[in-house]
Amino acid sequence: MLAAIREQCNATRSRLLSMLDGLTDHQLNWKPDDFTWSIAQVVQHIATVEGGAAQTITLGLAQEPNFVPRDIPLKQLLLDRSKKVNAPDRLRPSADPKTMAQLKEILDTSREKFLGALDSIKNIALLDKTSPPISHPVFGQMSTRQWITAALFHEERHIQQIEELKKRLDSKGRQCMD
Repeated sequence: MLAAIREQCNATRSRLLSMLDGLTDHQLNWKPDDFTWSIAQVVQHIATVEGGAAQTITLGLAQEPNFVPRDIPLKQLLLDRSKKVNAPDRLRPSADPKTMAQLKEILDTSREKFLGALDSIKNIALLDKTSPPISHPVFGQMSTRQWITAALFHEERHIQQIEELKKRLDSKGRQCMD
């Protein structure tokens, strides 16, 4: 199971980095309006959530194994971009412009934390029987395994958002690409 998670992490991150490949710093930080995040801000948000998920996994594994998870269709819910979700303040990105190098460093740091949390798992049977002492802002109380799953699909969701932003950049943002 952990090998499959690592494989999915690597595939998703490769896809994200390929989406960013070739973008200038100006394009990364371009915002179509005052209410929409830039690509750089989306990447920061991905990293913040991933780093937070690492802490949440560790907290979950430290709990008594008496949790009974409910079925939550995380893949379906997280990949449905027709349903918008406002990130809690603690997960909102900085408005400060970022370079590609800074974004890659932020992503590398968050991935290192996430994989470190996965490496701390000694008994995968506990993933369904434990739950972090915090609730997910959208899904409520979840098992440690569900937190891991949510983190994986969260990045996929935001890759879709970056695709949407790149289309807007291509169609409406050409004047911003000088």
